[in-house]
Amino acid sequence: MTPEAGKPWPRLLLGSLIFGVGAWLLFSFRDRYVVLLLAGALLAWQALPAGFKTRALLLSAAACLLDLAVSGLGLYRLVGVGGLPLWRVVLWLSFSCWWLWLLAVWRPSPRLLALVGALAGPLLCWCGLQLRALQAGAPLWLTLLALAPLWAALLAWTPRLLPMDQGSAAQA
Repeated sequence: MTPEAGKPWPRLLLGSLIFGVGAWLLFSFRDRYVVLLLAGALLAWQALPAGFKTRALLLSAAACLLDLAVSGLGLYRLVGVGGLPLWRVVLWLSFSCWWLWLLAVWRPSPRLLALVGALAGPLLCWCGLQLRALQAGAPLWLTLLALAPLWAALLAWTPRLLPMDQGSAAQA
């Protein structure tokens, strides 16, 4: 059963489910399935409309820089090879593709996005610590407190990445 052309929500929900499973696999198994999930992230990026591809890479780069800054401050350390392991870059690319696809249809206010970021960022950090994808470098309360405004700013900034012409992007 295919979704009707005017109703993108079934596809968005399916995409959200796929992203959630991929993120859980990356957090849980990190380098074990990274090549398979990298292929999935690249396919998701390739499926984006032309105006979104560069923007997804820009959002991925901004998120990777946020990770490097937070780990550089010593709040947490990413488990894996190097300062920014491949599994984390794959996670950010997957997130960027999914998030821009979602924002093309759902246009919340920047305040709502900041609230979502302030809650989701620390929650994801806590999940990463529980799944041992992150190693604490500072007290948990300090890490979560510092991540809330960073994630709030990142998500509130993301609608600026969307192209001005939303008619063709929302159909994708």
